Amino acid sequence: MLLKTRPTCYFWRIFTGSVRFSMADEPKHIDGEKLAARIDALSPRRLGILTGAFLIALATLFVFEMNDKALLRESETQLRLSQAASDGAAALNIAIMTGTPVRDALSGVEPGGYTAMFHLSTSGDILTAEGRTDMIDIPASSLRALNLDASTSARLDLPGGKVAVAWRRLDNGDALVIAAPARDMFDRTRVWVLYAVLMGAITLVIGSLMAAFIRQSRAAASAAHALSTLTEFNAALTGGRCSPWFYDHKERTVHLTKSFLQPLGLSARDRKFSMREISALVHPQDLRTALAVISGEPSGVSEGVVRVREPGGGWSRAYFRTSPEATRFHRAGVAFDLVGASTLAPGAAIAETRLRDAIESIPEAFVLWDAQGKLAIWNKRFTSIFRIPAKVLKPGLTIDEVSTCAAVAGDILVAHFSPLEDAQQENQEVALPGSRWAHVSRRKTAEGGYVCVASNVTDLKRRAWAQKKKERELQHTVEDLENSRKELSEALRKYEFEKYRAEEASRSKSEFLANMSHELRTPLNAINGFSEVMQSELYGPLGDNKYKEYVTDILSSGRHLLELIDDILDMSKIEAGRLSLEPKRIELERILNESVRLVAKRASDAGVKLTASVAHAPAVWADQRAVKQVVLNLLSNALKFTGRGGEVTLTAEADLDGVTIIVADSGTGITKEQLHKLGAPFELAESHFSRSRNGSGLGLALSKSLMEMQGGILALASQPGRGTVACATFPRRKEAKVRLPQFVRKEAYVLTGREAPQPMQIVGTQAAE
Repeated sequence: MLLKTRPTCYFWRIFTGSVRFSMADEPKHIDGEKLAARIDALSPRRLGILTGAFLIALATLFVFEMNDKALLRESETQLRLSQAASDGAAALNIAIMTGTPVRDALSGVEPGGYTAMFHLSTSGDILTAEGRTDMIDIPASSLRALNLDASTSARLDLPGGKVAVAWRRLDNGDALVIAAPARDMFDRTRVWVLYAVLMGAITLVIGSLMAAFIRQSRAAASAAHALSTLTEFNAALTGGRCSPWFYDHKERTVHLTKSFLQPLGLSARDRKFSMREISALVHPQDLRTALAVISGEPSGVSEGVVRVREPGGGWSRAYFRTSPEATRFHRAGVAFDLVGASTLAPGAAIAETRLRDAIESIPEAFVLWDAQGKLAIWNKRFTSIFRIPAKVLKPGLTIDEVSTCAAVAGDILVAHFSPLEDAQQENQEVALPGSRWAHVSRRKTAEGGYVCVASNVTDLKRRAWAQKKKERELQHTVEDLENSRKELSEALRKYEFEKYRAEEASRSKSEFLANMSHELRTPLNAINGFSEVMQSELYGPLGDNKYKEYVTDILSSGRHLLELIDDILDMSKIEAGRLSLEPKRIELERILNESVRLVAKRASDAGVKLTASVAHAPAVWADQRAVKQVVLNLLSNALKFTGRGGEVTLTAEADLDGVTIIVADSGTGITKEQLHKLGAPFELAESHFSRSRNGSGLGLALSKSLMEMQGGILALASQPGRGTVACATFPRRKEAKVRLPQFVRKEAYVLTGREAPQPMQIVGTQAAE
């Protein structure tokens, strides 16, 4: 297809995207770059700007036209109303003179459209209304406001929109007023609707044309680019003396271009050769190879060098090649003219190119020395290590010449990258400039040269150093842990020894207190006995009343001291493991009543009201003496810290597993911080009131120990100024798990150290008194 005869048709085919180029086309007279520049002159962006400007100008004209038509409709409305008002006034004057009904006269002069007619009296009242009064409703106040004697028309702004009015005075002083919508009395379609539809249609058409033109311009640009590429491709083929070839299996012809044929003197243009012509051109010895490459018969050959006959009778070498996947029905390839390259086969050149590409692509530095110790092949990684300029190196240089070209580390290059003198191979790690390390491997080749490959092992070396450092740190850590273990073992041994000594000292103390308590009770019993005899004056009066007071004080102090000694004795027995309890089923109600009777006189003397509500208290599984001692301790504490006029109550609350004895008082109470200090032997709450009372601090400690031995719970809840509640919970049966009542569970402080105690356990052995 040539483009010389019909350029107009050519450009049309470019725009429609149907133009096709073959290697036979010769578009010399068409400049692809100039064609592309012309196409770019009307780029989609520039065309879009022009189209937008056109649409804006068109929209501006439409806006002016809409305004003119709107004004024309308003003027027409006003003129028609004025004419109707004049005609209506004349008709009404005649009707009034002749007695004709006013409504009939108004109907005869109605101008049509959406108009309303009003007959007004001299005072401005509406006498008669005719027309579209349903749409035009003018208030009477607005009608009275009209200057009926001056101007003859006006425009009113009503809630429904603007209304145009015209009026005339009648001969009798009345007035005729005609009103209609100011925009258009006929209420025709808005002017902007028509122009909006026109603008939309024009925009749609122009947009469609724009889209079509953009598609065509892109196709034209693609065709211009293809034309330019084709021109450059042909120039490159001509300069390289090569050509693509195409085989037609139906016609059994092969197409070759002039870039290949002209240097051989075969043709000055593109030609198609039949297989017979090919057989005549190719050397008989190379005919089989040429036919196999071009036609695929026989198959399996995809490239080869053939000799082609010249017009002068000589032979030129040519290289034909196709794809190994080519079939007999679709075959194409390239042909190279090898004139001037008779010594280098194409396969060797391609192999050398592939070898160089492979050497450049490997991540290691590579250098090859020939059998004479001369430089043969290298890659860029080798030159980058020693900063050797790429233009300096060339094949045939010796190691000394290469080292002089190196900007850094020339001695390393000579020592580790040069050919070996005696050994066949060598592997070692070498320190390179820039704190880098490389694993250099040198091996002898089959021809006697040496190949040297250097792999970067900097990261491996750094990881190895870091691993060694971590191993040393780990070793130090292990040694520190070993030393710490030895020190811990020594400290544990000392702790066990000191613990044994402390337990022995505590046991000795408890035994000493237990023994001393027995020794102290004997003289105290005598003192208390003789004090009672003297107080009762069994052998006669004592004389002075002071003696009676002294005897009373001696007896009171002796009894108090005996109570303390009893508590100390019980506490020491518990700590020494010599206190024995005998749990069994006991009647709790009887024990509680006995305890109340024992402290009743003390409550009466202290002026404290003592109330007990323990009727029908169920039986519990506990030691009778321990239960009574706990109850007496709780009641004594409550009486001790309740002032005169206060109240102490004793109640019992039962559930399925236990019974809780509740002792509540209205005493001073203590804070939560002081509650946490109670329960230890000889510990008192820090308050001025507790210091004013006698007490050793053993009551709660003893009660706590007794409750723990019986599997019960001892808890306290208190608020300063409001009093204290003490709860002691006993199990109702053996191995029962008890818990506090719900009302004190959140606020109570449990002295026994467990909210859900284990089943009752008996601690201690039978001790000889």
